[in-house]
Amino acid sequence: MRWILLLIAVFCFAVVFTAKTPGLLGFALVLGLASMFGSLFGFAAARVAAIARPDAVLLTDKDISALRASLRKPSATSAPNMSSANTG
Repeated sequence: MRWILLLIAVFCFAVVFTAKTPGLLGFALVLGLASMFGSLFGFAAARVAAIARPDAVLLTDKDISALRASLRKPSATSAPNMSSANTG
């Protein structure tokens, strides 16, 4: 669809440069700009979809809670060592 919109935009801008009436010029200009922005957003959406990670690689709630638990354990054991090191 994005390629079709781009071709429509090119065609409309060609019509703009060859138009003899102001009505045709205005219509082709509006249609060309609208299809150009549509193709721009289409190409951007395709690029984002190409580099996005699938949902299958996202962490589950069980994985997140296990990571949080593993982060809490070293900080709880290192806190008393840090306080004794500061007093000595």
